Amino acid sequence: MRKGLRAGFASSLAALSLIATASPASASETIGRLAPTPATSCVNTTFDFIEPTVTTGTGYMVPALPGVNALMISSWSHNAAPAPATGALTFKVFRKTADPATYTVVGDDGPRDLTAGALNTFQANIQVQPGDVIGINSAVPAATACTFFDMTETPFARAGNLGDGESGPFLPLDEKDVNVSAVVSPSNDFTLGKAKRKRKKGTATLAATVPNPGVLTLAGRDIKGAGAASAAGGGTIKFRIKAVGAQRSKLARKGTVKVTPTITYTPTGGDPNARSVTVKLRLTR
Repeated sequence: MRKGLRAGFASSLAALSLIATASPASASETIGRLAPTPATSCVNTTFDFIEPTVTTGTGYMVPALPGVNALMISSWSHNAAPAPATGALTFKVFRKTADPATYTVVGDDGPRDLTAGALNTFQANIQVQPGDVIGINSAVPAATACTFFDMTETPFARAGNLGDGESGPFLPLDEKDVNVSAVVSPSNDFTLGKAKRKRKKGTATLAATVPNPGVLTLAGRDIKGAGAASAAGGGTIKFRIKAVGAQRSKLARKGTVKVTPTITYTPTGGDPNARSVTVKLRLTR
């Protein structure tokens, strides 16, 4: 009995330690700038626009967030020109190469059709790194406000439309800002390992690996052991899956059953991401 108490006490300490040592993570951060009174400036022309540096205020470069190991763009916005302007934009993320004037596209979202005269916001999931730069590409026709006047800043542009993994040189423009903003958040991406079955008990263990501090939950119908676990600084959490109720009866009767747990990962300061997976349980009778 004493051994059992000591084992239980040690397990409780381990769980508390896992939660207590989780690094504090920052909330999401918005970067970029939106046109206060947009005017049409990209009529029937296809260009990539970026603004790697700014002289004052909020810039377009992805920052490092304290306590966060991996980052993502969770949404982006554009303040569209008023009617009758129409058009579409593609949001892009660029990464600087060894050549100071050359950038590589590392992610994109779009093209997205715009609502004229309104703030357009789109959800996204683009994995990024500190130092990456957000930008846009104007589609054809693109009668919208790609840039807006700012006498103190200098964006860069490149004719054409670079695809993911493609690189190209950019040339400076005078007295403008790029009309785009984005929300940088802790990445909610995660991976699931292959379920490991214990046939004598009719259970399975499922491992989830996450990049940032946060909470993992497992839930599902007729599944015992559904609950939550904290990941300190990211890492791997293992869930034990056991059938109950009708599924347990079916497992005892047939020796095999399929269950569908849903794993939800919510990084600290970020948005939840849920994924369902089918796990086959086997019982050796």
